[in-house]
Amino acid sequence: MFSQIILNAQKNKVTDEAQKAFQTKFPTAKDAKWEREGKNEFEVAFNLEGQKASANFSIKGEWIETEHTIIESTLPQGFLDNFKKAKKGARINQIFKVDRADGKSYYEIECTIGLTKKEFKVNLEGQFIN
Repeated sequence: MFSQIILNAQKNKVTDEAQKAFQTKFPTAKDAKWEREGKNEFEVAFNLEGQKASANFSIKGEWIETEHTIIESTLPQGFLDNFKKAKKGARINQIFKVDRADGKSYYEIECTIGLTKKEFKVNLEGQFIN
């Protein structure tokens, strides 16, 4: 039993490469909390300049993506109007901007429609994506 606990701890241990890559990319980040995200990836939640954010790194320290909270009022009104028109009755709970290593960025919008929580990905131009 004790050996199983040690094996689980080692399996979930953040690699030095991932930690160094995080510190290099986000040197002013505070309150970092790491979690294993699948077999070859870690996610770290942190505060950056007063905003909640998270980033994913491979076990080799390669940056995959970053998500940070967006305040609804900072988005263009036309963007919000189009979203609410397309998703009638949606109440926006939270918005994240996702920046990916492949250069693509999009918004992840978490909302409630009726009693159902939904999540939508919308590109920066306001078009829904998969």
